[in-house]
Amino acid sequence: MAEPTDPNACTEYNALSRRSFLSTGLKAGALLGLSMTDLFEAEEAQAAGLQGATAQSAVIIWLGGGASHLDTFDLKPDAPVEIRGQFNPINTKADGMQLSEHLPLLAAQADKFSLIRSMTTGEAAHERGTHYMLTGFQPLPGFGVPSYGSVAAKFLPTKSALPPYIAVPGQIQYGGAGFLGAALDPFAPGGDPNNGGFRVRDLDLPQGMTLERMDRRKTLRESVDSAFSRFEKGSDRAKAVNSFYNRAYGLLSSAEARASFDVSKEPAKVRDAYGRTQLGQSLLLARRLVEGGVRFVTVSSGGWDTHNNAFNNLSRNLLPTFDKGVAAFIEDLQQRGLLKTTMVIVMSEFGRTPIVNRDGGRDHHARCFSVLVAGGGVKGGVVVGSSDTKGFEPAERPVKPEDLAATIYQCLGIDYTQSITSPEGVRITLSRGGRHIGELV
Repeated sequence: MAEPTDPNACTEYNALSRRSFLSTGLKAGALLGLSMTDLFEAEEAQAAGLQGATAQSAVIIWLGGGASHLDTFDLKPDAPVEIRGQFNPINTKADGMQLSEHLPLLAAQADKFSLIRSMTTGEAAHERGTHYMLTGFQPLPGFGVPSYGSVAAKFLPTKSALPPYIAVPGQIQYGGAGFLGAALDPFAPGGDPNNGGFRVRDLDLPQGMTLERMDRRKTLRESVDSAFSRFEKGSDRAKAVNSFYNRAYGLLSSAEARASFDVSKEPAKVRDAYGRTQLGQSLLLARRLVEGGVRFVTVSSGGWDTHNNAFNNLSRNLLPTFDKGVAAFIEDLQQRGLLKTTMVIVMSEFGRTPIVNRDGGRDHHARCFSVLVAGGGVKGGVVVGSSDTKGFEPAERPVKPEDLAATIYQCLGIDYTQSITSPEGVRITLSRGGRHIGELV
């Protein structure tokens, strides 16, 4: 972290820097994985931008690799066998909506969520597709666009001791803050919540440190702040450092906040309902974090790049785990009164090709795929758009990532027509040319 550059700062400040005082305290810079120089200013978010919000939180369930729309949400039973694959559709609780036979639990919850069956991009490469779907922007070389979660962390106020944006179990590529700075990156607890020894990194006090000692160091730091305050009056950097340490202290000193990460506190029956898998327990953790006041959570699940042996892998592994975990998550949110204030988005970087390849799988396909959305003001049981008879491209109502971005921001009460500016002075609109999906919101 660079020192203040005020030409009027005295030599004593340089000789006895703020950094040297703070280095004696907790390693708060490591805590939350945040940059002290660019700490988010969520508490000072513009309240005017939150008017009309239907959601207080959002959870993205990311199916990394590209989930097949043709084998999950948009089956084509009347197409030739090389297109329709091996799965059959089943009816759901929502009139006119069918899902894969391997999603029976979600089918029973279909009145609580909606499907976009006409999502379309031109990005069929993993990295570019991931960037587009998680930011609403096509990749720009050398320019880091902030993800939805980081924008939410910037604009949405929070009173919780928990970080406003958390990625379980870790940060997704392009799921960070981009030019907004590392302070708005998500906190990533790391590890598998389904592991009996799961512990969140940087959440425990260092060895030999007690709350009493931490309080004394906090008091010392406040004394140092008071001594240096005349040299840094009005400094945004100083405000960021103060806010960072206050949040780090709040998390370490709050037993309730730390307990939000402990899925072992859940009854065995609840844990079993989600499934004793990494995805299932990550979703359970996401529910606990939303209850604790976290504004934005991403839950990532890999393995969806099914180029070969797709139907065996989907039917035996991916789909049963996904079905159990996501259905339990939606139902649990509903029972706890959280679904109406929590937006849930299930998506991938793209879909899969209509034609089954010679290896028994499907390849990358971005011309048309599906997204599931629920809660937070989103209507249930609605199907937006449709694909053609082969699932190759939209037949009606194409939806682009810019429109999805606008919908997410609209639900969270963030004005998606506003602009934010990079340190280099480049201004971008949160949803460039997009409009929220009126059929859903």
